[in-house]
Amino acid sequence: MAISRTVITGGNSVCIVLMALLFLQPFIVNADDSKPIEWREAFVTVDVDIREIEGHKDHAVGLMQQRGFAFYEDEEVATVSTWLTFERSGAKTNYRGYAIYAFPDGATKIGSFIGTGDPRGEQAGQFTLEGGTGRYEGITGQGSFSGQGFPPHGDIYLDVSGTYSLQ
Repeated sequence: MAISRTVITGGNSVCIVLMALLFLQPFIVNADDSKPIEWREAFVTVDVDIREIEGHKDHAVGLMQQRGFAFYEDEEVATVSTWLTFERSGAKTNYRGYAIYAFPDGATKIGSFIGTGDPRGEQAGQFTLEGGTGRYEGITGQGSFSGQGFPPHGDIYLDVSGTYSLQ
């Protein structure tokens, strides 16, 4: 009898584990579920507040707001609003901020970014998709961007590529 109880108990444990895996499977996201994404975005500077650091030549900190458009491979277009903080030292600027992509159907994607560059020259950095609404609810992703800033106000275009998944 002791042997059959062990077999039954072992069999029950296997059944419980299998049932738990079947139940949890829809909630498990594999790294293989990610899809590539690419787009180009172009912005104009809407507002900027720059504060020069006294005693440090060519050193400043600031807050900037930009608006523009994102053009996706499938010909979809979204409006983009960004808010970023930056620190400029000479020709180099480090920045970080947030972007909201709004689509004509009301869906949104929200992301954060960090980058470096010359406000009137080359730009490069990384982004993270952190959520969304509508068809982008549950979106996560990451990637990189590069582009160019233009005088006099640091208007900019970026080429963006990465991967995303919907959970």
